Amino acid sequence: MGSQNSYHPSREIPAAYRLMRAVVRFGVRVFFPGLRRLNPERLNQPGPAILLVTHPQSLPVALLLVATLDRQVHCLVPSGHLRGLFRRLAGWALGMQAFDSTSGEQDALLDPCLSVLEDQEAIALFAQPFSENGAHRQPVAGFAARLAVEAILQGQGQVQPTLYPVHWLLGAKRRRREPMMCVDSPIQAHRFLPKVSEDLTEASRQLAETVEMAMDTNIFGLSAPEVENFNHELEGLSQEHLQQQWSRRPDWKQRADDLRLSRFARKWVAEQNCADPARLVELRESLDAYREARRQCSMGQLRVETSGPWQASSLRVAAAWLETVLGFPLALYGLANHMPAVVILQVSGLFKQSPKRDPKVEWFLRIFIVLSSYTAQILLAHFWWGRAAAGYYALTLPVSGFYLWRYRWLVRHRAHVLFLKLLHPVRAARLERKRETILGRFDRELERSSQSAGMSY
Repeated sequence: MGSQNSYHPSREIPAAYRLMRAVVRFGVRVFFPGLRRLNPERLNQPGPAILLVTHPQSLPVALLLVATLDRQVHCLVPSGHLRGLFRRLAGWALGMQAFDSTSGEQDALLDPCLSVLEDQEAIALFAQPFSENGAHRQPVAGFAARLAVEAILQGQGQVQPTLYPVHWLLGAKRRRREPMMCVDSPIQAHRFLPKVSEDLTEASRQLAETVEMAMDTNIFGLSAPEVENFNHELEGLSQEHLQQQWSRRPDWKQRADDLRLSRFARKWVAEQNCADPARLVELRESLDAYREARRQCSMGQLRVETSGPWQASSLRVAAAWLETVLGFPLALYGLANHMPAVVILQVSGLFKQSPKRDPKVEWFLRIFIVLSSYTAQILLAHFWWGRAAAGYYALTLPVSGFYLWRYRWLVRHRAHVLFLKLLHPVRAARLERKRETILGRFDRELERSSQSAGMSY
């Protein structure tokens, strides 16, 4: 898992850290063999580093960071992600510190973090707007900027930390996608000091704005038009669902067209696009699958409606069903009889017309192949079952071939329509369940986010 540019630490990495990192790397190789890393060599460069991780799944991302880097990473993980025996044990071995980014915790951990940077090591901060108990967290970008500026000032220029925004694409479903990591362009904190004559407050503010802007620009996120289109599709899906629900109530006067996506929902989409775009990608894939299923259902219904006036006659419909069922064995018999000829025509390329060949020659060759196949099959029947059986079999060859052609027309113009009409209620119900699943998942995400924020949506 190491980079080609090996990192040489200023002091030896603890044995517990190296042992747990080996265990984590083995797990990553087993469960995420396709882990992709973009610009990982930036993090293995010598010197103090502050890693700014935007993904909300702090502990899994911290473990992936540990497995990816050769250098030791001191992760400040939200306390809610370190609950449980195994998590606490892994956190202790890897030197993880519970950190909810409150004002008191920032002040308490400032000096230990400065000591880590003075030792030319790396710190990983995880940006989450709310803690597990709903208490508002102070912006991580501000703490990272303050930490970098004070490290430079206290070290009198000898300690110059670099800030690295680290973005992840980590799908919720293991089978769907391998995780991807991208180390964004580094931010050199010392370049901000000369602009403000080494004023701590102003330097931290300007640096914090730059860091926050870099964290909000996720390389894996959707573009602004794509986000707007995603919101529009969610609105349309909600309107379609409510319209179907309200249509069952004759006295209901509210129109589904008046529905608009709430401001909280739009804000959640924007935040997820910056922090965890994999959720939006999976929701978007579900919307695409639903849209395709709806298109197929609509096309089937259109095919039924435009198939002709024969559906108005119950007698013709019953005759079509009867022939579809009873004619199936005869069609199979005809297909078996003509399979040798079909294979020869397919292999020779004569099954399809070619502009490079003369049509008369093509038809002559096709007839010759079919008659040759008939002759060979009759000779085999004569050899196995005798002259009388071969004579009867010879009569069935053209008859079964004609009915096979007839059954092909029946399937395309009658049976297909009958089955589409028969299965339409099933497909419509399945489409409704798929729509409810997408909207239910979106509502659960919003509810979970609102509970963390301590507000309603």
